[in-house]
Amino acid sequence: MACDKISERIQKARLAFANLRHLWRRRDIRLSTKGRVYCAAVRSVLLYGSETWQIRVEDIHRLLVFDHRCLRSIAHISWVYRVSNAFVRKRVLGKDGKSIDEVLERYQLR
Repeated sequence: MACDKISERIQKARLAFANLRHLWRRRDIRLSTKGRVYCAAVRSVLLYGSETWQIRVEDIHRLLVFDHRCLRSIAHISWVYRVSNAFVRKRVLGKDGKSIDEVLERYQLR
């Protein structure tokens, strides 16, 4: 079932993110560099095999929540601050940074 696969991918991506926590905490590394590492090491784990998933709206929401939590953690922006997810994504991934649902749409087999 796709829901089980997505839960498994989120767990593996959470582990990859946690293993890089020393990098996310460092203030001497640029956010753009952290964003590139995040895309290469965490998002790739999260979206592995997504070409074959039967995605539901709830699944996309779960992936978006995980992605936004990670990006806010990298940027050191608390939920207390009323900042849009698009702003956080642009700050970490740059102006061309795509959200998870946009990336999934591109990856899906037709």
